[in-house]
Amino acid sequence: MIKAKLLNIGKDIHTIISELVQDSDVLNLTQVSPDFPCPVELSKLAEEYIHKGYNQYAHVDGLLELREAISEKVESLYGVQYSPINEVTITAGATQAIFTAISTFVNEGDEVVLFEPAYSSYIPAIINSGGRPVFVQLKRPDYYIDWEEVQKIINTRTKLIIINTPHNPTGSIFSDEDIVQLRKITLGTKILVISNESFESMVFDTKKHHSISSNPQLSERSIIVSSFGKTFNIPGWKIGYCLAPEKLMSQIRKSQMFQVNSVNSPLQYALGDYLKTEIDYSAILKPYEESRNLVLELLMDSRFEIVPSKGTFYQLLDYKAISDEKDTEFARRLIDQIGVALFPLSVFYHDSVDNKMVGLCFNREKEILRVACERLKKLDSIK
Repeated sequence: MIKAKLLNIGKDIHTIISELVQDSDVLNLTQVSPDFPCPVELSKLAEEYIHKGYNQYAHVDGLLELREAISEKVESLYGVQYSPINEVTITAGATQAIFTAISTFVNEGDEVVLFEPAYSSYIPAIINSGGRPVFVQLKRPDYYIDWEEVQKIINTRTKLIIINTPHNPTGSIFSDEDIVQLRKITLGTKILVISNESFESMVFDTKKHHSISSNPQLSERSIIVSSFGKTFNIPGWKIGYCLAPEKLMSQIRKSQMFQVNSVNSPLQYALGDYLKTEIDYSAILKPYEESRNLVLELLMDSRFEIVPSKGTFYQLLDYKAISDEKDTEFARRLIDQIGVALFPLSVFYHDSVDNKMVGLCFNREKEILRVACERLKKLDSIK
């Protein structure tokens, strides 16, 4: 069986595990690329524009038709208007948009508040810009924000607060009260907000996504980041976008011009056309919610303690009742003994906080999830 070390400087945990278990019979539930297909109409449009020769550089700010379609979508969903000319920019995925936004506004000595466990790209971007990350741990069991704790660390050096809803990797989501508290903390300050909303279309149990853009007082100081990769199962296209008021967007564009310059042209045309069609977002959500429900059902009688994911395609599993091993060692044992790869949550904390928690991605085929969950339920008899 595979013997592995799960920590590797310079790579995120999903890449490490994927490289580790390739060419093996291990069921990889850390795979962030979905098993679900790209919409047929969208793939046809992409092929059409490539064959038509739309292969030259796109405008540095992104194809205007796509920016217009995004602006219309955001107004329809959240009731807020962003000018496609001055306030919408196409990026090479959400990660690039976040890195560019951080590098635009963070300078030497600035402090940036972020919530852990946190998506792995935030800290390198902050440090690369000379900033200092200030950490606030999300509170268990459902990973909520203690806003009183946030208020205590805010000071004149605080430049940015980074939020992420739906949250990667805990699956928690922002509430109306979170919007109120964030507005209260930033009102009357010069603090900016970066809101990573890449999973905006993936919220379960009839709940709704609360975009920071929908609050006027917050939207005027916020950079909203999202991605088509999660929504349409096209992460490899690496096309995302950011929204911000013109005074902020003009600065972001100055950075993007020299970092990226131009984003994939034919795929922008395809997305621009596709967004103009009648898209059933509930149909896009359905297979993910069904897969989450399947995992919850299959592990219901296991010894894992589970708080159902409210959004994203991540589900966390508390294994305290099974083992007192470190989560990295527990995850390694699962690979070696039962052939299932889960990710240890401690790698999403800067100081490797170990709460005996591992996670999985339920964006896999249902049969893979069934077999993997059956193996996980056998942990009772495995030493």
